[in-house]
Amino acid sequence: VGKIAGGAEATPMPDGSLVMARPGVTAPVVDIYEDFACPHCGNFDRKHDPMLKRLAVAGQAKIVFRPMVIFGEGNQPAFGNALRAAAALRCVRDGADWLKYQDALYAHQPPNLGTEGYRMEELLLYGAWIPKGDGDFSSCVTSQRHAESVRKVSRGYISSGVRGTPSVRIDGRTLGSSDTETPEALRRAIEAAS
Repeated sequence: VGKIAGGAEATPMPDGSLVMARPGVTAPVVDIYEDFACPHCGNFDRKHDPMLKRLAVAGQAKIVFRPMVIFGEGNQPAFGNALRAAAALRCVRDGADWLKYQDALYAHQPPNLGTEGYRMEELLLYGAWIPKGDGDFSSCVTSQRHAESVRKVSRGYISSGVRGTPSVRIDGRTLGSSDTETPEALRRAIEAAS
């Protein structure tokens, strides 16, 4: 568990997701399905991330980031990029560090689906500030220890109806694009579920 501003906590979960909320806040649950190779996910993160964090800190929502691979294995290099990034993120055990590493992944996102990115040395560099004793981050990243689990979780998300990324669900209901067009629209959709 990592402490973030205002007493909220960021907790990495066994399935690779991260729950961000004030203690005791259980609803509404806002699930964000993201793929680090997806350019729209990078845009979504830049546009909505500050507002989502403010809602979590204010105790107005339970935000759950759900990294996944939406692209099929034949869609290279996007599939490999997304898999390496999501597997590396799972190596970060502290929630506050997880959020910082997520930000680094989006800051260094390949510019398009056809560009190779997230090489091992880059993934290690993005987390150079992570304490060395934190579950041996370096060996976890280079071995891609969590790659198979990322694949399995991604298949589960797709089976549950996730058809593209970014995808947002509030209390299990998938939002349409008009609800995620702007931070204000997304905030209103979240508040309406409260």
